[in-house]
Amino acid sequence: MITTYDQNAQGHCALQLFREFTQSSLEKPNHFMLCSVISACASLGSLGSGKVTHGIVIRLWHDANDVVATALVDMYAKCGCVHYSDKVFRRIPNPSVIPYTSMIVGAAKYGLGTLSLQLFQEMIDRRIKPNDVTFVGVLHACSHSGLIDKGLELFNSMNGKYGVIPHPKHYTCIVDMLGRVGRVEEAYQLAKSVRVERDGDPSMLWGTLLSASRLHGRVDIALEASRRVIELNQQVAGAYVTLSNAYALAGDWENAHQLRSEMKRTGIHKEAGSSWIEIKDSTYVFHAGDVSKCSQANEILSLLKELGHRMKERGYVGGTAGLVFVDVEEEAKEEIVSLHSEKLALAFGLINMPKGVTIRIMKNLRMCRDCHESFKLISDIVGRDFVVRDVNRFHHFKNGLCTCGDFW
Repeated sequence: MITTYDQNAQGHCALQLFREFTQSSLEKPNHFMLCSVISACASLGSLGSGKVTHGIVIRLWHDANDVVATALVDMYAKCGCVHYSDKVFRRIPNPSVIPYTSMIVGAAKYGLGTLSLQLFQEMIDRRIKPNDVTFVGVLHACSHSGLIDKGLELFNSMNGKYGVIPHPKHYTCIVDMLGRVGRVEEAYQLAKSVRVERDGDPSMLWGTLLSASRLHGRVDIALEASRRVIELNQQVAGAYVTLSNAYALAGDWENAHQLRSEMKRTGIHKEAGSSWIEIKDSTYVFHAGDVSKCSQANEILSLLKELGHRMKERGYVGGTAGLVFVDVEEEAKEEIVSLHSEKLALAFGLINMPKGVTIRIMKNLRMCRDCHESFKLISDIVGRDFVVRDVNRFHHFKNGLCTCGDFW
């Protein structure tokens, strides 16, 4: 049941059932159950529950188990504690490709591209053969660290040197890598070379290309990429919104309006932004623009207003640069971005968590540039560390800087 809950994105139910088991049963949890619980903690980003479960693992002498250790490596990485992941990993006597891969992926998500490459080379030196997931991790690391030449070198060596045939997820990493540095035409040509019959579902690849072409103003490629995504019936709402934004950035308001109208007509809705934060044993969820259900709503809004003033004193321009809104007045734009879910969660954390404690926030969508700039400034203003896990990666904000180096 715990595994079923975890596999069906009901991590809270999995943890609750595990607590009931430990409180009522004379049986001790085995390593299979512990792996499922650790996985649930990872999915939720619940560091507190993860640490408690790690303590149980140690007391029951399961920490030497390779599978459990790998689950712990993954859990700490997904909770934004990659240094803990490294500690657990280094205690594994003879790690196989699985814990190595978990550590490589974890470091990649945290923006530690050099560490991922070092781990990959260490694995090769120990004659451990990488698998397809290992390459996803190391290519992702190169993409998010701007290591283009190294990423292309590894991609081109996958089959010939390591016997791993590239799949759409590997092509997606390269498309993302090229798109980030503006080489959108190369990314487009690569995307077109992927054969669906041989390589499987390429929807994520085209979605990645769509985002890159919007970012760099290639409306022609954005149009083709969105068509492909919609044909594959994947990420349809996101494709409509991204293409609409591409039109708007290019000044083509007629097509931007037309797409938004089409979304309304067909009932297509983009997933709403939400963020959550764990304090002690409780998880608090915030939705963009909505604090109506929070008992501390007035305090949150007051703190955000105060922080907004202090940011403007440091040159913050109101949060609307580079963002696209259709039919929204300038003053309203500023209010919209000030109430993004991660900002609400951050204010709640600042109010309720003691000074010196790192505030960790999980988010279901990609962090926007305005929130990213705001979090950098606020980390310096209040002298606190913030860690945000969005749908793509981690951002660790400290002293006005982010570990991503503004490249994500």
